[in-house]
Amino acid sequence: MQTNVLRYFLEIVRARSIRAAAENLHIAASALSRHLANLEHEFGVPLLERLPRGIRLTPAGEVFAAGAAQTLRQVDRIRSEIDDLRGLQRGHVVIYAVEGVVADFLLPVLGRFGRTYPKITYHIEVTGTEQVLHALRNDLGDIGIAFNPSPDSHIEVVYDAKHPVYAVVSRKHRLAGKKFLTIEDLAKETLGLPDLSFGVRRLLDQCAAKLGIAIEPSLTINSIEMAKAYVRSGAGISVLPAFAVVRECAAGELIAIAIRDENLTHAVVSLCVQRNRVLSTVGQRLLVDVNAALKAFTAANFSIERRKKPRLLER
Repeated sequence: MQTNVLRYFLEIVRARSIRAAAENLHIAASALSRHLANLEHEFGVPLLERLPRGIRLTPAGEVFAAGAAQTLRQVDRIRSEIDDLRGLQRGHVVIYAVEGVVADFLLPVLGRFGRTYPKITYHIEVTGTEQVLHALRNDLGDIGIAFNPSPDSHIEVVYDAKHPVYAVVSRKHRLAGKKFLTIEDLAKETLGLPDLSFGVRRLLDQCAAKLGIAIEPSLTINSIEMAKAYVRSGAGISVLPAFAVVRECAAGELIAIAIRDENLTHAVVSLCVQRNRVLSTVGQRLLVDVNAALKAFTAANFSIERRKKPRLLER
């Protein structure tokens, strides 16, 4: 079976539509339908269920999709290992990362790495912490960057960088001059928070629950950037990890206020890989670079005492 057929199938699953997948793949929808029909004929079972608004995997399709993804990852790994023998002239790395670290941390690291190895390609999947761990467990990604992940026997944490959680307010907010806030203080405010797919939200809710406090945000949103925009608008405040507000605090757009809770002050950004996975040579080299950069990308390096910016107000 040609690997492009596996890629076609996975694109149909991702797009949830044969027509949309065909457009993304730049092939005719009729040709894509033939490939699918040939697959279903070969296995003797339907792999997709056609619905009025798209498609859905059958149980057999779920098995096939998982196997196809694993097969393609293995092919990519073999190709990468062969490329390693050619001096890293080619290679591909898949990274799953939480949103806040991509623009200010991950992209600069990849930029420097790319200047040394210009023909290496990357795919970055921006997602929540649980999805980062899921991707590593299921061999969908090479490297993961998560926020305060729960222990997982399948995941090896390469390095933890301390990134406390802060209350984030606009410069003109009445709380902007505060040295610290408590969770009880936060519960009384108008809040715009990331949804439960984000590690920071789950951590905040867990800390509040231990105190018997209910956090009821006025707004929940599936984007760190939109949560910061909410704060800039003056509509309310948010609760975000240090790494997510470095740029805005440095520019004086936002102010981050420490929260009095031990679990929130000891939160971390974690560089992760699958425990039993052997990375390709290019993956291993990139992991070393990301690890070194993460050691410098800590909240301590952003404190107001050591630098004039960003304005992270400590206790």
